[in-house]
Amino acid sequence: MSDFGRSVGPRFAQLDDNYKVWAAYQRAQLKKEKLWAAVVTDRPASTSDDKKSDPVVEAWDAMNEAALATIQMSVKPVHLNAVTSVDTAKEAWDALKVMFDARDNAQLLRLMDELNKAAKKLTLSNPGHIMTLLKAFGMEACTPNKTAMASGVKLRKTGENLLPDGNRYAELVGSLLYLSTTTRPDIAFAVGVLSRFMSCPEQDHMRAAKGVLRYLRGTTRLGVVYSGNEPLQGYVDADWAGDTDGRRSTTGFVFTLNGGPISWASKRQSTVATSTAEAECVAAAMATKEALWLRKLLTAMGVDGGAVPMGEDNQSCLALVNNPEATGRTKHVDVAYHMVRDYQARGDVAFHFLPSAQMPADGLTKPLPSPAFTAFRAAIGVGGDLGAVAEDVALGGPLLGAC
Repeated sequence: MSDFGRSVGPRFAQLDDNYKVWAAYQRAQLKKEKLWAAVVTDRPASTSDDKKSDPVVEAWDAMNEAALATIQMSVKPVHLNAVTSVDTAKEAWDALKVMFDARDNAQLLRLMDELNKAAKKLTLSNPGHIMTLLKAFGMEACTPNKTAMASGVKLRKTGENLLPDGNRYAELVGSLLYLSTTTRPDIAFAVGVLSRFMSCPEQDHMRAAKGVLRYLRGTTRLGVVYSGNEPLQGYVDADWAGDTDGRRSTTGFVFTLNGGPISWASKRQSTVATSTAEAECVAAAMATKEALWLRKLLTAMGVDGGAVPMGEDNQSCLALVNNPEATGRTKHVDVAYHMVRDYQARGDVAFHFLPSAQMPADGLTKPLPSPAFTAFRAAIGVGGDLGAVAEDVALGGPLLGAC
């Protein structure tokens, strides 16, 4: 019998709660006994005509048997099932590593959950869906982007370089729409723009959609964060004539409660505004309707905070809201948009000026450069807790700060 076939006694320390210590000690001992090769190599192919008497294969089998027995005797009974249903020492070693990686991640998630509860913070994120989406489009190892859409990008319909199959683009944008309406308002504007080209997507559109995936690759851990006891607050903004195909403006608004977003939208307006003031009035009317619904919902839940504060960065719009008289320059604004005046007078909403540099809804109307986008993300309550970071790492995402 080969030296590898000799009986091996329980000379190694049993696997305890510190897997790394056990693994380091076990590796050293297996190397000392010249058994480590069975853990890091596969069974060699037979080179002999008589496969039953190949000395190389027999030597490896004996070494594997001894190494497997050694590993099995070094674990506690609770871990024995993981190493008795395998045939090689390599499989046993890998099974233990997977088991303890999962256990360590679970412990980290429980710890971070306790920390979040102590801090009275709730984070809603969806890293599992993001990682599944990245894998579906072969982007799990891509280089991350710092923003969802590069500043200054203007996508339009050219009718050139059409995708041979638009279904793949529709699948991607549909999945991104789900994220943008649940836990990722920071990608709402980019996804809203991409959804305009569902009928005839082009190469540039697909490239921009994958740019959103690159951004998500570096921010899988992020989600909407709620903490504190701040009352309902609204912010509304508009980007005048930002759509290059039809020169329609884009409305963006977000409502926060307890420090986090509860309602948001980034939507192209249905009519062409002939001035910035008109575009802002259209946006204000849309946001006012949402504010009234949220106010009614909170009242039904026993929460009545009075008039909903509404941040607006356009002085002309505020003048129209506060001035009950129309002039010849503003008669072209549809009467429906002046509904804002009535609800302002009734005390349901309270519009106030907020400088553009402090406007959280700015990132819902146009692509921003990286520093401004990061500030926008924080202002609307998108962030990551340590529990999300732990889950992200378990799913194969980058570490916090790696991007």
